[in-house]
Amino acid sequence: MRKFLLLASLAVAGGCNRSTPTATAPVPATAPVVTVVKPQRKTVQRVVEQPGTVQAFEEVTLFAKIPGYVRALSADPDKASHSEHDRLIDIGSRVKKDQILAELSVPELEEEFKQKEATARQYAAEVQQATKAHAAATAGVTAAKAQVAEAKAGLTRAQALYDRWQSEATRAAKLVTGGVIDAQTRDETVNQFKAAEAGKAEADAKVTSADAAVAKAQADAEKAIADVTTAEARLDVAKADVRRVDALRGYTRLKAPFDGIVTRRAVSAGDFTAADGKHSLFAVARIDPVRVVFQVPEADAGLVTAGQDVKLALQGLSPGGTGKVTRTSWSLDPGSRTLRVEVDLPNPEGKVRPGTYAKVRLTADVPPDWSLPAAAVGKANDEAVVYLVEDGKAVRVGVQLARGDAQTTQVLRFKRSGTTAWVDFTGTELIATPSASLSDGQPISVGP
Repeated sequence: MRKFLLLASLAVAGGCNRSTPTATAPVPATAPVVTVVKPQRKTVQRVVEQPGTVQAFEEVTLFAKIPGYVRALSADPDKASHSEHDRLIDIGSRVKKDQILAELSVPELEEEFKQKEATARQYAAEVQQATKAHAAATAGVTAAKAQVAEAKAGLTRAQALYDRWQSEATRAAKLVTGGVIDAQTRDETVNQFKAAEAGKAEADAKVTSADAAVAKAQADAEKAIADVTTAEARLDVAKADVRRVDALRGYTRLKAPFDGIVTRRAVSAGDFTAADGKHSLFAVARIDPVRVVFQVPEADAGLVTAGQDVKLALQGLSPGGTGKVTRTSWSLDPGSRTLRVEVDLPNPEGKVRPGTYAKVRLTADVPPDWSLPAAAVGKANDEAVVYLVEDGKAVRVGVQLARGDAQTTQVLRFKRSGTTAWVDFTGTELIATPSASLSDGQPISVGP
């Protein structure tokens, strides 16, 4: 303990004899050297990259139109070398337009079709019969008109006899008065006149009768025409019934709507198909071409136009390919605020399958506007800012941005701290870069 206290005393004495060092003055900080740029009007090339999905160009689900039993599934000629259990139309079968996939059996429909055909034949016979009756009626009109002509000729002859004997009777009466002929001769002449008068009346009656016969024949002909029209109308109705039932018979054959591939089969031979629109039998997809569908955000939707070039990268397929924008939805989806864009991609060999993931890259030229290097634009308090060079200091101002790429950012207006007014860029502003190392009011040194 004594030794410890002695050593401690010596240490304290030695420390008291040391001199206190003099305080050193702070070294002034060196102002950072920055590069100064001015806004320039430039066209920015905007790159839009979005994920997409491959979809079938068309896909149709087939239902039964009429109820019935499945008679048989059609054979698949592309599967002739497979096992006998895999030779029918099934998923993966490539089909052609109007190729029959399956046939239904509806016996009562076949019987109804035969009945409608028989009815049509019956009405066709009635049309033929009515047509012949019309021809006969037309001939009757012609014959009646001939009788009228004959009767009129007889009337002319009777009128001539009447006129002759009337004249003879008048002359005979005068001759009797003059004593030239006797009364008996006059009476004979008068009797001849009366006979001619009766013949004329008979001829008149015959003409009237012949005219009536013509009217009746014409009426019969018109009725025959109406009968033909009626029979033809009945035949048209019968034929329409035949076509209707035949159209229903067509629904017993389920056909491929286009060239494609069967993606779903939910029926077998012997199944009963209900025409309720709820239970589909087949699904057929058209896979040449296919659609590559992707969504473009609202900010870039205005840059997308039909015919624009795009680069495609498909999952599992290398190398990628190129295409063109085929169509857009034009309007944005109100939920996601995105624009639906589609690219039609030829697929003759069927290598691109619907459902495949796609990566789409689209490049568009943005119209020229005031632009700055991307390094000159920073961020402070979640606000885009740039630093103006004024009196050797960096002055931070808020800035409104347009579009940009990795190297350039388009700017619209700026606003000084503590103000509410936005000021348009003029191209004379001095902007410090890079902005990441600066703070508001910091002295700076402008480099070359």
